[in-house]
Amino acid sequence: MRVLFVTLSEKSHVYAMAPLGWAMAAAGHEVRMASNPAMAPVIAGTGLTAVSVGVDHPMHDIVLEAQQNGMLEKDYAAWTEISSEALSWDEVLLKSTEERMGLDVYSNSMVHELVEFCLSWRPDLVVWDLLTFAGAVAARVCGAAHARLLWAADVYSTTRAAFLDLRAQDPARAGTDPLGEWLGGYLDRYGHEFDDEILNGQWSIDLLPASIQLPLPVPRVPVRYTPYNGPSIAPDWVLRPPEKPRVCLTPGVSFGVDSGYLPVRTVLDSLADLDVEVVATFGPDELPASEVPPNTRVTGFVPLHTLLPSCSVTVNHAGYGSWITAAYYGVPQFLLPIRYGDLMPVARNLESAGAALYADGATADAQQVRDGVLRLLSEPSFAADAGALRAEIMSTPSAAEIVPHLERLTITHRSNRSLV
Repeated sequence: MRVLFVTLSEKSHVYAMAPLGWAMAAAGHEVRMASNPAMAPVIAGTGLTAVSVGVDHPMHDIVLEAQQNGMLEKDYAAWTEISSEALSWDEVLLKSTEERMGLDVYSNSMVHELVEFCLSWRPDLVVWDLLTFAGAVAARVCGAAHARLLWAADVYSTTRAAFLDLRAQDPARAGTDPLGEWLGGYLDRYGHEFDDEILNGQWSIDLLPASIQLPLPVPRVPVRYTPYNGPSIAPDWVLRPPEKPRVCLTPGVSFGVDSGYLPVRTVLDSLADLDVEVVATFGPDELPASEVPPNTRVTGFVPLHTLLPSCSVTVNHAGYGSWITAAYYGVPQFLLPIRYGDLMPVARNLESAGAALYADGATADAQQVRDGVLRLLSEPSFAADAGALRAEIMSTPSAAEIVPHLERLTITHRSNRSLV
């Protein structure tokens, strides 16, 4: 059959999808991955075939500017409370409106060309990044089965459920639906109507362990996370056992020292007097040498799946690639999330699982970080619980193992036509 993956223009989203794309291709299916033109070489670098649709949008720059302007921690961008009991109607309406405005930047840049491609290529299954609703629209128009790929705690459908619950409490709110009106406008052009399947998929392919994920509104197909950081080379020094406990400080592959996602200088100051080796995976040009403590090695990009197995602790902002790679290798984590996206819910759930500690990245001071890292290094329960989380991940079916299940779901959910 033909399988189309769809993602917005950000390389970390491509990397989250690639292992399942490989598994589908290895099983004999035709696979394509569609995104904006700037992602074509990134997709090709994974070994998959790229399809360019729409025009480029600078997602990285948009998010960085929003963070620098203090926009990411505004109430409408903060997903720390996600139930109808904790939220008011005004709050969920504002979140829905802002979500529609933000995501339209990504979907509007590709949706019509993506639909044209799907009507021509006729995929049987469309797997779309959880923020790329253009994939769901195109699947509906061409009659393909479609599924969300979840790499985040699902704050989006949870907040949607709160919106629907609070809307139903007052008949005067019945016609209000910013997300439905937005996506319905695209669908109407092709003779289709909006329903919540466009937001939630027919099922969700979920990369998160169940103990960390939030409740989902559709069937969940769990799949084991596969560490992948893009084309990379393991440095020689990673292969040598560290002489002291190694602490990895990483801002992730998408953001650097000054992105505001991680208070890097605060962390370095907090660890400067500890008898540890700190490995900081940002560029040497991002921080003056005078601000780097003697116990810190500034390495530039290092593929985390080569580094983290040698680490005793990692410090990160609860970004997907960073925290789940650490969880995969059973490494205790000190998390410094801001009030944006799923960062806080993930940090809370990891701490509840005993595999991490966290503090608010916007307000944490050096003493909090230092004390937290010392606890993670000295209290055996954190390593034990991080090991239990790793065992949960490793017991989850691999991408290759879920392919037959995806084939059956595709046959059930696609429109009544023969597989290509």
